[in-house]
Amino acid sequence: MMSVRFSSNQVVDAGVQGMDNALADAMSWNKKVTSGKQYSTASDNAYAVSRGVRLDFDISRLDMFKANQNFVASSHANAQTQMDSLINEMNKLKQLFVQSRDGSLNPSNYKALQVQAEQIRDAMKDQMVARDATGNPIFNETVNQVQIEPNVMVASGVKFDDVFGSGGSLAHPENASLYQNIDNFVTYLGEMASGIQPTRAQNVVSDGLNASFDQMTMAEQRSGGVALQVDNAKNAMTAFGTQMAASQSALLDTDMAAATASYTRAQTLLNAAQAMFARLQQSNLFSKL
Repeated sequence: MMSVRFSSNQVVDAGVQGMDNALADAMSWNKKVTSGKQYSTASDNAYAVSRGVRLDFDISRLDMFKANQNFVASSHANAQTQMDSLINEMNKLKQLFVQSRDGSLNPSNYKALQVQAEQIRDAMKDQMVARDATGNPIFNETVNQVQIEPNVMVASGVKFDDVFGSGGSLAHPENASLYQNIDNFVTYLGEMASGIQPTRAQNVVSDGLNASFDQMTMAEQRSGGVALQVDNAKNAMTAFGTQMAASQSALLDTDMAAATASYTRAQTLLNAAQAMFARLQQSNLFSKL
C-alpha cells in the first residue's frame, strides 16, 4: 500500500490559498449584494462587453429617434393648426364669391364685399409668414428628411411652396399663387364696384380660389399622414425601449437571491478555511519545524 506524505509548507500554503480564495469570493458576492450590479466593470464578462456596447448603441439610437419624432410632431402640429385657420379663411372667401354672383348686387354691395376680401387677404398674408415659439417659420422654404425609426424618413415640416404654390417666399409672400388668386378676387370685386368690365372672368377667379383651396387641403392631408407615421413610430420605439430596458436589466442587474446565497456560501467557506488554518497553527507539526 502506497502512502502519500505532505510537507508542512504544502499544508500551510494550501490553507492560506484556501482563505484567499474564499475571501475574494466573499468580497465579490458581497459587492454584488450591496451594489445590485452584476458586473463592476464591463470586462468582468465577455458577453457583457459585446452586448453592453450594443445596448449603449441601441439606446443612443433610440434617444435620437425620440428627439426626431418630437421635433417632427411639433413642426407638423404647428403647421396643421395654421393650415386649419387658413382653410377657414379660404372658406370665407368662397362664401364671399358666392355672394358676389348675386345679380341684384349694387356697387355699394360689391364694395363691402371687396373690403371683407381685402381684410381676409391681408390676415392670410400674415399667417403665411408666421413663426413658431422658437422663432422659426412654420412654413419654411426648405425642409429636411428626418429619420423617425429605422429605415423610415419623413419631411421635417411643411414646405412653403407646398401650401401656397410657387412664386412666393417668406420675404415676398405676395408673389405666391395663393395670394395672387385672392388678390385677383379682390380686384374683381373692386372692378364690379366701379362698374367697369372685369379684367378676369368670373369663372377664372373662381378656378383660382378653388385651386388654392385644394392645394392647402392636400398639404394638410399630407402633413396629417406624416403625423400618423410619427405616432406609429413613437409606439414602436416605446415597445423597443421597453425591450432594451429589460435586456439591460437582465445583463447588468444582480439576481439578489442567487447573489445572497453565493455570498453566504463564500462566507461559510472562508470561516471554514480560517478555522482549519487555526488548527494547523496549534498542531505539533509546527513545533517540530
